[in-house]
Amino acid sequence: MSPFLTEVSDDISQMTTTKAITGEYVVKPVEPSDLSRAIDIWSLSFGFMDRDRWTTFYDSFLDTAMGAYTDDYLVAVVGIANFQMWLGEQLVPCAGVSAVAADPAHRRKGLIRRCLTACLQESHRKRVPLTALWPFSYPFYQRMGYEVTDMQYHVELDLRALPDVGDATRYKRHHLDHYDPLKPIHENWIKQSNLSIKRGDLQWRRLLSHPERLVCGFKHDDGYILWNIKDRVNRTLEVFEWAWNTREAFFDGLALLKRMDDLNFDKVKFKMSSLDPLLELGITDPQPNIVLKPGLMTRVLHTGAFIEAIGKNIPPFLIDDPLGVSESHESLKAHNGVRQFSPGEVVQVATDFFSEKPDGVPEGLYRSVATRKNYSVEFF
Repeated sequence: MSPFLTEVSDDISQMTTTKAITGEYVVKPVEPSDLSRAIDIWSLSFGFMDRDRWTTFYDSFLDTAMGAYTDDYLVAVVGIANFQMWLGEQLVPCAGVSAVAADPAHRRKGLIRRCLTACLQESHRKRVPLTALWPFSYPFYQRMGYEVTDMQYHVELDLRALPDVGDATRYKRHHLDHYDPLKPIHENWIKQSNLSIKRGDLQWRRLLSHPERLVCGFKHDDGYILWNIKDRVNRTLEVFEWAWNTREAFFDGLALLKRMDDLNFDKVKFKMSSLDPLLELGITDPQPNIVLKPGLMTRVLHTGAFIEAIGKNIPPFLIDDPLGVSESHESLKAHNGVRQFSPGEVVQVATDFFSEKPDGVPEGLYRSVATRKNYSVEFF
């Protein structure tokens, strides 16, 4: 994962700061004058030291940055990047949590929780219905009300096992300095999924200029393939984004990938929201390596705005938010026997995450925006 797109764990415990602490922790907006200190924290946490790129990230990408301070010394940061996310048939605002990091000497003190709460309170005041993130630890963010809202198939295939079922020549090499022709394909692709995130120009540029990738692109009338050819040690071609809007674009892409067997690769790996197009081919020798992994975590932020976006008459339900940000839907006079939901569970039951209705879910809420399968590829 990109150093900009994932949060950091608490593993680097042996690294310490020389700053002596005498006061209490205070959470407040990160001041521009503290950017250098924020970059110190991010660089250490994510292992990426390009200070110019971090400065651009702060100036152009983050809409909100909350920090934990002690004696006016910044020790933890949580950022918010505002997006538009598909919910059913419409795009709605989403607060994307990003750039979460803490000085190693100040971890395990609840500072990330406090900074995250402050960020979400600000977005709640703006009536943002949803918030999402890519976690370093799923249990960590589940304790803050987030839940996994899509599952993704990670596929690894021997190139020689791919059937030659398409026309590779329909994919043409596309130089990514000019990515505008890919944008309408991407827009049509993400419309096929629930909880997918609209990509702006800044996100396109960050995706295609990833410092750990050597990106190669091919464009089809109904799709595109982006792969990384930087690391050939394992002879596995990494397809980090593959958009196809027709069955033919998928099969033509397989034909293109098959021909990479003539070069420096033996295998290919890519992600899918559904295995149906692949299973149709009946590849058995050698068998694909397929792993189902959790994807994006999402939760309700402003409950009233979320219900308005659904656009249906939803019976009252209770929300138990560990961060104390998201309110219940309307009021229930008697709580005895009434199930409470975490903010993330509300998103799960309203979309297509569950194939069967869990106990206690109001009929009007269950699968109320389940017209598409949940799937998100946008890292932030």
